[in-house]
Amino acid sequence: MVRGMARCVWIAFAVTVVTLAACGSVDDNRPLDAQYVTAAILAPTCGAAECHSAFSQSKGYEFDTLDSMRKTMLGQGLIVLDSNQFDPAAPEGSSLIAWLTKTDPFNLGIGRMPFDAPMPNEDIHFLEDWIRGPVSETTDGSTCSTQVACLTPGATCKIPSGSSTGTCVTTTYTAPAKGAQCNPKSFNKLACINKTLYNCGEDWNVTTVVKVCDGDCAAGVCL
Repeated sequence: MVRGMARCVWIAFAVTVVTLAACGSVDDNRPLDAQYVTAAILAPTCGAAECHSAFSQSKGYEFDTLDSMRKTMLGQGLIVLDSNQFDPAAPEGSSLIAWLTKTDPFNLGIGRMPFDAPMPNEDIHFLEDWIRGPVSETTDGSTCSTQVACLTPGATCKIPSGSSTGTCVTTTYTAPAKGAQCNPKSFNKLACINKTLYNCGEDWNVTTVVKVCDGDCAAGVCL
């Protein structure tokens, strides 16, 4: 009984914070974690009994529990951390965000999700932030342009508006899709985030680095 009450209190608190954030707050300080994403956004918005729940399993998607949300995100490819489709670099292009922002994004004759009403933009942006995770940028100090490429592997040329030259910047995604980075029951407990191969922990987050791949990394294997 106490555990059930605690869960209800958590969900009520989470929904309250979502409501406040959706009502025009400038700073969104909600936690970028799969547990919060499930309890506060996906379960109440998409995981109703008649929609994407364990009861209906519409289109094979389930969002009413943390475990089912994780399996859906990874198993259905709604977010992809493999380097051949690295969602954190462009979360707005992920399948999850496409379903929430576009009408029939995959030509399946299905409208924008959720059916009853669009998800608030603040929540969509929050989901994008969750997919992206905290980001850090470092520069090697070298100058680049549209004609002069960066020599540091993985670096991109960042050119300020109105300028013809820029600096080489390496972007690091420190915790993309926290809480749903990998499935510990898949790929021999190995997982890719971009071009790095990791061990996968029981909390569905990657742990230690196994190898930085020379090429792409997908489905727990360096390609």
